[in-house]
Amino acid sequence: MLIHGLADDNVVAAHTLRLSTALLEAGRPHQVLPLTGVTHMASGEQVAENLLLLQVDFLREALGS
Repeated sequence: MLIHGLADDNVVAAHTLRLSTALLEAGRPHQVLPLTGVTHMASGEQVAENLLLLQVDFLREALGS
């Protein structure tokens, strides 16, 4: 799971897209979640909590548990 805040001033969105392309070329399943107006760290408490829940769900599904 690739999560990228589109207002991130540390990592440009193009890098995340390049990684996604490389994963696709390698046949590796993944998800990309772009977040409008979010910087390198999710600042809102509710957004951060929901992101953690999404990550846990993704890992459970990916690991088959």
